[in-house]
Amino acid sequence: MIIFSDIQLLRGGKVLLDHTSATIHPGDKVGLVGKNGCGKSSLFALLRDELHLDGGSCQFPSSWQVAWVAQETPALERTALEYVIDGDREYRDLEGQLHVAEAADDGHRVADLHDKLAAIGGYSIKARAAELLDGLGFSQEQMAGT
Repeated sequence: MIIFSDIQLLRGGKVLLDHTSATIHPGDKVGLVGKNGCGKSSLFALLRDELHLDGGSCQFPSSWQVAWVAQETPALERTALEYVIDGDREYRDLEGQLHVAEAADDGHRVADLHDKLAAIGGYSIKARAAELLDGLGFSQEQMAGT
């Protein structure tokens, strides 16, 4: 679980969070709302270890991974679907290793990597990425980049 205890967060001399506490349990669905400049993005930067607290404490399990989508993304030649899949670093790493093993005609390594891809749900990754984008309001054409 994530525990914010009496935290204080300052940015440019402005107090964003002061004596703020919250607990987020595994499985909780949490929405973070507020006006521009109130500290929403700064709180996420704290969780990504890009900012440090000015007071209080934040407990965050080291085994947890944080995934996010930037507020603004660069113009890329990649489709939205491929961009989302890029966020799964383990999948992309295994995919790269598989290409190398196939080029080397290393059948044992290829089989091992296919097992690893199956174990992480790699064969459903495009469907899961499309479901995520659909939930965000992307059309099929936007996902495919057409």
